[in-house]
Amino acid sequence: MAACSEYIKSEFPLIDDDLYQYVEGILTSGADDFEDSGELYDAIGEVLHEVAEEKSEMDIRNICDKLLHIMKPEKGSMLHTGSAKVLNAPVHLASMAANLENNIEDIKSIWVMSRDDGLKVDAKKLEKAEAKLQQKQERRSQDSASSRNTVSAIRPESATASQVTSKKESKLEDKGNNRAQDIRIENFDVAYGNRVLLMSADITLAYGRRYGLVGRNGLGKTTLLRMISSGQLRIPSHISVLHVEQEVVGDDTPALESVLECDTVREELLRKEHEISVSINNGCTDPELSNQLTEVYAQLQNIEADKAPARASIILNGLGFSSEMQQRPTIEFSGGWRMRLALARALFSRPDLLLLDEPTNMLDIKAIIWLENYLQNWPTTLLVVSHDRNFLDTVPTDILNLHSQRIDAYRGNYENFEKTKTEKLRNQQREFEAQQQHRAHVQEFIDRFRYNANRASSVQSKIKMLEKLLFGSAVAKILDVWFYI
Repeated sequence: MAACSEYIKSEFPLIDDDLYQYVEGILTSGADDFEDSGELYDAIGEVLHEVAEEKSEMDIRNICDKLLHIMKPEKGSMLHTGSAKVLNAPVHLASMAANLENNIEDIKSIWVMSRDDGLKVDAKKLEKAEAKLQQKQERRSQDSASSRNTVSAIRPESATASQVTSKKESKLEDKGNNRAQDIRIENFDVAYGNRVLLMSADITLAYGRRYGLVGRNGLGKTTLLRMISSGQLRIPSHISVLHVEQEVVGDDTPALESVLECDTVREELLRKEHEISVSINNGCTDPELSNQLTEVYAQLQNIEADKAPARASIILNGLGFSSEMQQRPTIEFSGGWRMRLALARALFSRPDLLLLDEPTNMLDIKAIIWLENYLQNWPTTLLVVSHDRNFLDTVPTDILNLHSQRIDAYRGNYENFEKTKTEKLRNQQREFEAQQQHRAHVQEFIDRFRYNANRASSVQSKIKMLEKLLFGSAVAKILDVWFYI
């Protein structure tokens, strides 16, 4: 593993310590699980792309192939050789050069080539041929790129989910009497194509708690968030869900107004207030309009509509938008700033369940610190995926560990999760060692009295006991492997 560490540092000299430890941890814990470089790329490829944006996907895949070759030489990629000649004896170039003039026709070697001096190359024709070849290669690359884009555009999303719901919850949902704020998604499966990501998994999200979803890359964390937000995994219909995944569409709407538009209740009440006020100002004397206007004002006061602009401005300022930037149209912002706008809209909306996928990727240090402090007082339920260790230590009240096609829940932040998991592994190791000692003691008794007629019954009972211990050890080993995956 030291060779892998040196290779990573040589290829990524500017890698952050946290990301380096994360990659090293994946290579250490999953060394026995990776069957090919594709699985290794799924696990660490995204992180390596973040470290070195200048490297292409092929570069990262080659690096993963080299890492797999270091960890498992028998699975590493082999160099494909062409139709090259193989030398079956040493070649002495000096002697060949000395005898070249006298024995030119007798020398048959890959190192000596004869050329007809009468053959001349026209430089202009050569340039034209090279230019035509370059044009053909460019057209081929453009056609290949367009075909790849077409395939990716028509390729359907192949993630699917299935779920078993209880009859009691179904009846409550049908009658509209389900008012539970906690979210329970029980006995569900998630697959991506032919690959099963989760099987018979369960999630319970208590209202008001903040959950950090962790696990190795490629196991389905982002897919799980999409299954919840798209409704493929059913939750009570009265619970509002918001998944921050796409950036805000750029238009002429100012940034501050774009955030305020998320409050649809406030927007609808302001629209009604405007329409009624215009009708009254135009001379309409219907007394019902005055009653409606009074009711609208009361509702606006109940939701504290007058404080909404200030609250939206505080959120935007915390995410890095200055007062001048808050008045600029969204079309003037880059993709990263539009993602910040999407995050601001989500924080302003305060849904019952907020889903965040790597929210710190688009933020600077100042904005990350502000977001951590803001989310510590988040009033509803939060489910976040992040590789930021400090963020996971600060924000979540619970950790959900996705592994082995299931999800395990742990109380506390990421630090507590690591301590609990380490202690669990230690206890498993102690139990295994104690079982090994007991097996050795039983085996010693069997070997000692195997041919003693007076102890035959005892030996037979010990043999049966040993068979049970061996079976239990095999099951424990399987479970232990599953825990590490």
